[in-house]
Amino acid sequence: MEPIPYRLEPFRDDEIEAAIAELFSYPAFTEGMKMFLPEPLLQQVMLMKDQVHTATDFQTKIVAPFLKVIQKISIKELSASGFEHLGPSERYLFVSNHRDIVLDSAFLNIVLFENGFDTSQIAIGDNLMMHRISELLFRINKSFVVRRTGTARELYSSSLQMSTYIHQLITNKLDSVWIAQREGRAKDGNDRTQVGLLTMLSLSGKKDIKQHFQNLNIIPLAISYEYDPCALLKTQEYLNKRADPEVKKSFKQDVEYMLLGIKGQKGRVHFHFGELLTDQLEALAEADNSKKQLELLAEMIDQSIHQNYHLWPVNYIAYDLLHNSNTYKTHYTEQELEWHCRFFEDQVKQLQQDSDDAGYTYLLTMYANPLINANSYH
Repeated sequence: MEPIPYRLEPFRDDEIEAAIAELFSYPAFTEGMKMFLPEPLLQQVMLMKDQVHTATDFQTKIVAPFLKVIQKISIKELSASGFEHLGPSERYLFVSNHRDIVLDSAFLNIVLFENGFDTSQIAIGDNLMMHRISELLFRINKSFVVRRTGTARELYSSSLQMSTYIHQLITNKLDSVWIAQREGRAKDGNDRTQVGLLTMLSLSGKKDIKQHFQNLNIIPLAISYEYDPCALLKTQEYLNKRADPEVKKSFKQDVEYMLLGIKGQKGRVHFHFGELLTDQLEALAEADNSKKQLELLAEMIDQSIHQNYHLWPVNYIAYDLLHNSNTYKTHYTEQELEWHCRFFEDQVKQLQQDSDDAGYTYLLTMYANPLINANSYH
């Protein structure tokens, strides 16, 4: 299939019916559903597709039942907190850490919807819209494109367009928006907001950056996965790049990550909505220049995500194994320690090019970093 022409916005409701018809016309899509859905639910989806006329219809009648199946087979417990920081009539910019290509935003919308809030629009990198089926799926599901390829002039123009688009959605109370705090996932578990992202968001503002970001209603969102089903792939990718810095991930590998992220075991998953960044942003006025203002804002977002990240026994155990210590032994049982030692050993046995245990160290660091970051504020 040919790469799609650039378009920022998701499909409008008056485009949904045609998009659904096209999506279900591809045998590859229907065959793919058979891999995930039990037969009764597959038949239900095939019947319900003709009742999908809007993005909300698609999310409630197609996406939600699919995610419930994924939740049942791959998540031990899905929980959320911090709803007291949200108002049903307000619209927010959710800036979150990024663990899974598809499920971070998908389950965000599930927990929003199930707690009485409207779902958000989703910022998706153009690398995930290289094929028509994926484009249709994402755009029907309220996703818009973050352009990552093109000339410097094209990238600036699209960044300005996206900044304006996000600002208008929120200030006109049309939709909330989810965007990851950085391009791509934090493969080593070290969640940090890229100043470049905030620079993009600031492009549609006037000279007053503080007021611009206050108008965006930023809610830092901490997404905590007990286990990362792609941890082994991420570690192998690290080792491959260590051996050959020029190696690049293909679209096929992106799909492999997506499928493993969807089906792989995640243990417990928790979403926490942090406090609205409004009053805190008054401090931006004291910064010397716009660069320092954006760096300070990145620190505020990071602190909220780090301190609200839900830590599990695996994080404490990884830290102690990494440092050959028992610093956090009160946070896990002896049985949990033994199980996780075997868990990490089994993962490492599958790695290639790990002659000096660099992969083992990387894997432990991936799980220890959320704890290290949380402790950095004490």
